[in-house]
Amino acid sequence: MTLAMRALIRKTVLSLACLAIGVTYLFPYIWMVLTGFRSAADTLAIRFIFTPTLAGFGGVLGDSGFQGHVLNSIVVALTTTGTVLTVAIPAGYALAHLPIRGAAFLVAVLVARMVPGIAILIPIYLAASRLGVLDTHGVLILLYSTFNLPFAIWLLRGFFRDVPGEIREAAIIDGCSDRQVLTMIMMPLTTSGIVATGVFVFIAAWNEFLFALALTNTFAATAPLAMVSFRNEYGVQWTAIGAAALIISTPVVLFAVAMQRFLVRGLTMGSVKG
Repeated sequence: MTLAMRALIRKTVLSLACLAIGVTYLFPYIWMVLTGFRSAADTLAIRFIFTPTLAGFGGVLGDSGFQGHVLNSIVVALTTTGTVLTVAIPAGYALAHLPIRGAAFLVAVLVARMVPGIAILIPIYLAASRLGVLDTHGVLILLYSTFNLPFAIWLLRGFFRDVPGEIREAAIIDGCSDRQVLTMIMMPLTTSGIVATGVFVFIAAWNEFLFALALTNTFAATAPLAMVSFRNEYGVQWTAIGAAALIISTPVVLFAVAMQRFLVRGLTMGSVKG
């Protein structure tokens, strides 16, 4: 067997393996899209050849309750992202470049990230009930910010550490304060990393279900909770669930695609040293 034939076989096997992995990962999303356009009978019969229908989308988009859920998710996710970045950017910069002893703080941040939400759900619910903040946007924003802040600080610390310390020292010599170094030098140099961090925080806040289910009811209920309302005593409305899932996931997918350039650049910062 010639070298060219071996290379062709190897390339074919790798391509088939990548295709199989891609189909495996995309199958749930493909199934969700098919469910949104199929009738309930076609979904239960698992038909791949069917007559598409928009009945599910019409019912979901015409539901004022669902519209309110989506609006709540937008408010909570955007506010959480802004809050986390506002705190994590200076914290990450300080831990990366300022002469402080941050080892204990970093360990505490890591431990806070490792605590599973279900383990502290009941204490948080009781505290929110005593404070009278159940079913409010504020309690969700506070919790989401708290749980995503450790991840954001660790990530941004790595991005800021990739910027050579000599740049900061030169700016300090020229008369810049640390605030000016951060806002005028470090942040522009790590824009991709900051955007990548913001995308991850936004997606985490948008998709969160557990705390939203336990701490909200109607006023501040987010989009993932809308899926529960399509199951009642008459059964599961599969078409509506597929349509709602597609509508809920589309903004996140579009946002990630729009920020793809920053994501790739941010996640590869520091991977090549020259």
